[in-house]
Amino acid sequence: MPRMSKWVPTTDLMTLRRMGKLTEELGELQSVAARVVIQGIDEVDPGSGKVNRQRLLDELADVQAQIGCTLLAFDLDQAYLARRVAEKMRQMSEWEAL
Repeated sequence: MPRMSKWVPTTDLMTLRRMGKLTEELGELQSVAARVVIQGIDEVDPGSGKVNRQRLLDELADVQAQIGCTLLAFDLDQAYLARRVAEKMRQMSEWEAL
C-alpha cells in the first residue's frame, strides 16, 4: 500500500508565476476551442470581433510560448517532449484515419 504524505502547496514564487501564466493561457485556449465547437472556425466572435480561426491561432501561439518558457524555467527535457509530441501526432493521425 502506498505511503501517504501530507500535501503542501508550493510557495516558490517562480513556480507560482510560471504555472499561473501557463494555466491562464490554457484556459483562454480552452475558451476559444469551445467557441469554435459552438460557432465554427470561420465565424466572428461577437465579443472581440475577430474570426475564430485567428483567435484560435493567437491562443495556440500564446500556449506554445508558455510551454517554451515552462520548459526553460524548470529545465525540462525538450528532446523527450519532441519525441512525445511526435508519437501523439502519429497516434492522432492513426485514430483520425479510422
